[in-house]
Amino acid sequence: MTLDYPSILFFLAVNNLFIMALFIYQYFFHHKQWYLMLVALGITFQTVAIVMYANRELFPPLLTLRLNNFLMISCFAFTSFGLVSFDGRMRKKLLWLFLVFAFLFYSAILIAEENYTLLSVIRIISCSFFYGIGAFHLFFNKNKYKFSILLGGVLSLYSVFQLFRAYNVTQIGKSYEFLQNSTFNNWFLIISILVISAISIGFIMLLKEVDQKTILKKNKIIERDKRKLEALNQTQNKLFSIIAHDLRSPFINILGLSDLLMDNIKDTDPESEKCTELINSTAKNTLNLLDNLLNWAKSQTGELGFSAEKINLSKVILHILELKMSQAQAKNISLIFSPTIDIELFTDKNILGTILRNLITNAIKFTNYGGHIEVVATTDQYQVEISISDNGVGMSEETIRKIFDLSTNVTLPGTANENGSGLGLVLCKEFVEKLGGRLWVESEVGIGSNFKFTLPLRISKPECAKAQLKWQ
Repeated sequence: MTLDYPSILFFLAVNNLFIMALFIYQYFFHHKQWYLMLVALGITFQTVAIVMYANRELFPPLLTLRLNNFLMISCFAFTSFGLVSFDGRMRKKLLWLFLVFAFLFYSAILIAEENYTLLSVIRIISCSFFYGIGAFHLFFNKNKYKFSILLGGVLSLYSVFQLFRAYNVTQIGKSYEFLQNSTFNNWFLIISILVISAISIGFIMLLKEVDQKTILKKNKIIERDKRKLEALNQTQNKLFSIIAHDLRSPFINILGLSDLLMDNIKDTDPESEKCTELINSTAKNTLNLLDNLLNWAKSQTGELGFSAEKINLSKVILHILELKMSQAQAKNISLIFSPTIDIELFTDKNILGTILRNLITNAIKFTNYGGHIEVVATTDQYQVEISISDNGVGMSEETIRKIFDLSTNVTLPGTANENGSGLGLVLCKEFVEKLGGRLWVESEVGIGSNFKFTLPLRISKPECAKAQLKWQ
């Protein structure tokens, strides 16, 4: 069988260029890993060596020979180390082994460069050595990738073939020429082209297999985390149920009993009446804290229901003031609300009630004995503005910046040393924003505070959905 060697070398160079382009594409668009560029660099060195050998008449013979051998040995080392490093691990011991043997092989070639047969044998053995080491690491990779084993098998066969070729070259002796028409040389070129193509395709498939296993592993982790989250969610729901029912019920009973007790001992036993009022006040504050905690937790998890309805604002405010009247009377605080017009708006009544209850409770807490709190509601054609002002202790600018941020944990004692969690104002701000409004405060130390918030007169169903998504 006679082959046109210049055409074969040209085809081999073109094949290598295609493989280089494939690896560069993989690097920039799929796997931006160093080992891809290392394999591409090895194939580039081989391509340059082929072009130089095909045009060796154009260069000084000794320079061509030395540079060609350097490129080929570098090609074997780079390609093999790049293939072995498909998992991204930098095997430093193996790298040092490759560097040492690359130096030894090239030094041996420089010593034997006048003996073309011995030079060829050293170059062939270097190819067998580097590919054989690469085959061993690929074949015995601990992850047992299918294409890693196949790739290791191909490299093993090619390494053995190169050893057989080296033996054949030694048998030919000084009459050996690389581009001499012979059956063995012909098969060598054909097998080399097939092996280079198989290695390149197999390596790409190996990377895809690694990706698939990585994705499968991540999916298992995601599924495991999902089950954990579901279990945590069930625990959370159970906790909410305990807060909503099992913890609230005793305090509601305490409130009912303390109210009944206060009615029975009113004006008969001042000491007992004082203690009963303290029990009642403590129970109310604790119940309010539980409600805030429950609402805040639900809002953070997106489980707080949103049900818009048409409401009369004055009735809602009067109802909240009535609930807070006993708390205000304990400090002789006047609650003032004088509606001038009936304002109707379309919003969530329960959330609005929570906002008003917390803002009025906060105002009572920081208003001195004998002070007053005024609630004012105004409207235009688009929105309503509600303000809760007091003549209490007021706040500094620094405190104003912190009160709506739960992470700062601003908890100041009230004028009667009332305690708090700092959760109420945070909850108010989030709830106002949930209803499509805005909350802010104007305050001066020693003069008082004025909490204001706006709400749209009507929030349509699409806007409700949008607000719910934004809230979550």
